[in-house]
Amino acid sequence: MEEFPVAMKFPHPWRSYQEEVLSELDQHLENGHLHLVAPPGSGKTVLGLEVMRRIGRRTLIVAPTIALREQWADRLTDLFLEGVRPDWLSSDLSSPGFVTVTTYQSLHALFKSGGEGPLLAEGFGTIVLDEAHHLRTSWWKTMMDIKEGLGNPAVVALTATPPYDESPAGWQRYVSLCGPIDLEIPVASLVKAGDLCPHQDYIRFTVPSADELSEILAFRERTDEFLDELREDGEFIRYLEQHRWIVQTEAHVEEILGMPGVFSAMLMVLKESGSEAYREALLLIGMPEETMPALDRSWMEELLTGLLFRLGDEEKETVKRLRKRLSRIGAIHRRSVYLTSTPAISRALVQSQSKLNAVAETVRLEKEILGDRLRMVILTDYIRADDMPSAPGDEKPLTRIGAVPVFEMLRRELGSRVRPAILTGSIAVVPATASPRLEGAVPLPHDPSFVRIPVNDANRQGMVATVTELLEKGEIDVLTGTAALLGEGWDAPCVNSLVMASCVGSYMLSNQMRGRAIRRNPADPDKTASIWHLVTVDRDAEDGGDDWRSLVRRFRSLAGPGAERDVIETGIGRLVVGEPPFSMEEIDRLDGEMERRARSRDNLGERWMRAVDSGSRMVEEAVLPSRSVPRPFYLDNTLKGLLYVAGFTAAGAAWDAGGWIRRLTVTPFGESTLWGGLAGLAVAAPSFWHAGRLYMRHPSVESSLKEIAEALYTAMHRSGMLDGPAEEGAIRVTDGRAGLLHMLAHGGHDP
Repeated sequence: MEEFPVAMKFPHPWRSYQEEVLSELDQHLENGHLHLVAPPGSGKTVLGLEVMRRIGRRTLIVAPTIALREQWADRLTDLFLEGVRPDWLSSDLSSPGFVTVTTYQSLHALFKSGGEGPLLAEGFGTIVLDEAHHLRTSWWKTMMDIKEGLGNPAVVALTATPPYDESPAGWQRYVSLCGPIDLEIPVASLVKAGDLCPHQDYIRFTVPSADELSEILAFRERTDEFLDELREDGEFIRYLEQHRWIVQTEAHVEEILGMPGVFSAMLMVLKESGSEAYREALLLIGMPEETMPALDRSWMEELLTGLLFRLGDEEKETVKRLRKRLSRIGAIHRRSVYLTSTPAISRALVQSQSKLNAVAETVRLEKEILGDRLRMVILTDYIRADDMPSAPGDEKPLTRIGAVPVFEMLRRELGSRVRPAILTGSIAVVPATASPRLEGAVPLPHDPSFVRIPVNDANRQGMVATVTELLEKGEIDVLTGTAALLGEGWDAPCVNSLVMASCVGSYMLSNQMRGRAIRRNPADPDKTASIWHLVTVDRDAEDGGDDWRSLVRRFRSLAGPGAERDVIETGIGRLVVGEPPFSMEEIDRLDGEMERRARSRDNLGERWMRAVDSGSRMVEEAVLPSRSVPRPFYLDNTLKGLLYVAGFTAAGAAWDAGGWIRRLTVTPFGESTLWGGLAGLAVAAPSFWHAGRLYMRHPSVESSLKEIAEALYTAMHRSGMLDGPAEEGAIRVTDGRAGLLHMLAHGGHDP
């Protein structure tokens, strides 16, 4: 077989973005790559199959999981071949077909065993990379070997979440395989076109449980005592005063530049102690004293970690004494010092027991709003199978979040008001009323109204399909599962409520999980979706704690309507929740406000349409610390320097010229001074002109940044990366907090 059958066609109309890609396909493939970024549920699989058909060569399709591998085969069969699976479609690498569908793991194992020869001999002319963001390290190397071994075939890369948070080197590897991004389809345009459903994000705030709070407070009491003693520790202060970085700063500039935070913290401690030793070092680096930040725990962590583990001073007696004291209070973990929250405390907050109650409250609310229409999914990181009771009366206290504890919480707290279930890679639990169609179902010992089914490699795909069908039919209305199984590639358009009880903060994983709820449901054209995020805030931490910081990272690229205005925005600021630290009163108020917003989901579709039609967007912002460059390069210092030079030049020239005039003529002093002044100004004119020209061209840092942003904005319009005409005055630069400058596109706002 050398080409696809003539009868192989997609029978339905194309979505607008799909039609756009297909109409420009030849142009996109000029460099041998098509790299498409589009949200989950937008039809990337069907588009990839059509691109494969139009290229018309032998094709290797690679997906990250067996479920997605089978999804590709099913879509090809059902949508292009009228439901008849052809013999030229294979998922067996030992017997490839004209179209071969496999997984990255299988290919990697084949190459590792040295058995890739027969596969490369097939001469595939097209490679389709599904969920291409998975291509890192070993998988990337395998795919590069395949690409080179096949003589650089056409590469079609599809993903919802490019690895934007990768290192520069990692991103370069990714692009070398997939090619530069050809088209990125925003969520907003797909919602407007009806390809994704209107949706909104909500946050459920919790605080640590009593036991968790007790552990946190005990640790901070120990570190408070340590810091109080350290402030009065004369030996420690003398050690810093005599440190080589303080007494010989200039000789150790290169070393200091490698750890500027440690050096800054040294100066802060010395200043706070009343020592004068910091002043000379401060002058040498050119930092104005008034710009020194206040000494806090984070700076002390930086200093102590540096002294104990980074500067090579480990054998100094003072350092050894500090290390012993910090170890005794549990403030050292893996060669780092922690004074606010240890990794163990951070994990306890992320997996806080209080999140279980938050899940139950959220389920109760969504059931009240949607009634029998509720189709909720709760995604967790862990199964926690040990928390399942083994006999009647064996109900254990639920102290951590996971698939089994969440199920048990719902079963105990909400009873018959909901129909909960579990689906993970090793266990499934469903209501007994659904059990006749499930092989191996055994009643739960402590509650026979539910049955348990073991899940393994042999039945996993069938179990996912069966439980998904139960959810669609309403025999299950709250499904708890793991992000590993259901967080990516799982297709369940009926889901209209999602609780992200996972601790992931990365853009890629968060966007994939969120994609489970925003798919359009053909059976429910008016579907809207709620996406709930759980966070345990540390009320004593100025920054809200690790769980809050992770949530802020998650929201950086999650787009949706603002809470108070109909504009599509990104960032946690669009939900108008304020900033930490949060009081209990504020947490209660925010929870009440989130519930009020969630009850208004009937107007969510209208809000999305108004927001999209407004044409306003908040783009990812560029933030520049206003003092992030060395002192000699500050604009104000540059202008001062030029003016000083010009002034001294003028004065010196005037004095010399006046003296010469008086000596060579009989001109009176006043007149000679005037002529000398004019001569001085003439001599200094180039310096004054240079300063004036610099100010006219760059009157402030803000205007310089604005020029850069406007040039970028214009270039993006001309390259087609932005839709619509370029607007005059679309870019503005504003002063932010803590000396930051923000560059925003029209319609954005300060974070």
